Amino acid sequence: MRATTLSLAILLFSVASSVLGLNNGLARTPPMGWNSWNHYGCRTNLLTEQMFMSQAKAMVDSGMAKVGYQYINLDDCWLAPERDSQGRLQPDPVRFPHGIKYLADYVHSLGLKFGIYEDTGPKTCGGWPGSEGHYKIDAQTYAEWDVDYFKLDGCFSNATQMKEIYTSYGLYLNQTGRPMVYSCSWPTYAFVHQLPMDWDYIITICNLWREYYDIKDTWNSWTDILDYQATSALNRWAGPGHWNDPDMLEVGNGGQTFEEYKAHFSLWAILAAPLVAGNDLTNMTQQTLSILTNEEVINVDQDPMGVQGTRLWQNTTTGTEVWARPLQDKSHAVVLFNRGAAASNVTVTWESLGLASTSKANIRDLWDKKDSGPVSQQFSASVASHAAVMVKISLV
Repeated sequence: MRATTLSLAILLFSVASSVLGLNNGLARTPPMGWNSWNHYGCRTNLLTEQMFMSQAKAMVDSGMAKVGYQYINLDDCWLAPERDSQGRLQPDPVRFPHGIKYLADYVHSLGLKFGIYEDTGPKTCGGWPGSEGHYKIDAQTYAEWDVDYFKLDGCFSNATQMKEIYTSYGLYLNQTGRPMVYSCSWPTYAFVHQLPMDWDYIITICNLWREYYDIKDTWNSWTDILDYQATSALNRWAGPGHWNDPDMLEVGNGGQTFEEYKAHFSLWAILAAPLVAGNDLTNMTQQTLSILTNEEVINVDQDPMGVQGTRLWQNTTTGTEVWARPLQDKSHAVVLFNRGAAASNVTVTWESLGLASTSKANIRDLWDKKDSGPVSQQFSASVASHAAVMVKISLV
């Protein structure tokens, strides 16, 4: 019976998507915001109404909102152990005494948008009440709470049924009439369970989607994610309204150096990735803030043409590589990246960018904020170990 119902949902969604679906008008550039998971995880003693409100206020006070960050997203472990007497989700009454609508109203009062998390299964990844069997009423509940961004995980679900599940949930979200960015996790579970992934289909039902293991605050974690993006050629599926999500940022969580965090941020921008901060916004160093609010790098990520960048070449002996993406103004954003143990010269050629070698171009360093050129044929820079140089190359 369940399979029949979900199959019907796919049919209905194929009709509805011509009106709503991906054409919900949302996430035309990669979403920018903050999420509680990377820093707070499921530490319920810290996941409180006051903490969440403090993070929202810090997003405004720090200047992050001015450069494009807008979503404040509550991840797993916000729930009460049981649904209410009407079968509706409810927050933990001690940690969130005023309820979720109160939180959303506060976030909106700051000019920001509110996001929330749930799971397709009987319980969330953290063990709290999941959405299985309640998709429609839960979607209605999010709309009543004025949710703007909905992240749907897939723990404890049957991975072979996720196409139907994510379609069905998306249909119920659309039926509420409330615009909500729809963040999906189906590709991650397809990857983990070694199942085929229908990429052509997911771009019609989700605004963004996770595809790989969770990020950790280590160099090896995010560079592993980066390699998966490259070797799987996931850039084919990204564009306005539908984005690959390599996971939230770890910038500022303390496990990496300043240069490593700059490289992390630079490459997420080249990937046209959602820029969702995962640190404590109320206790940031100036270095962390300088990375998260670098407008020139953010402008690359938010380029309206929405082309995800790719790796042009890689030298596994030296640990050096070049990534690039074309921008709407006909320039190219380029990252010269060094994973090696020593500084190394890294070069991008005009030919690799599809430009005539005789063309002259100006170079803008997006971190040092310095201009050079015009130059022809190529651009080279010395890149420190575990670091990146990010430039914008514009033809004269």
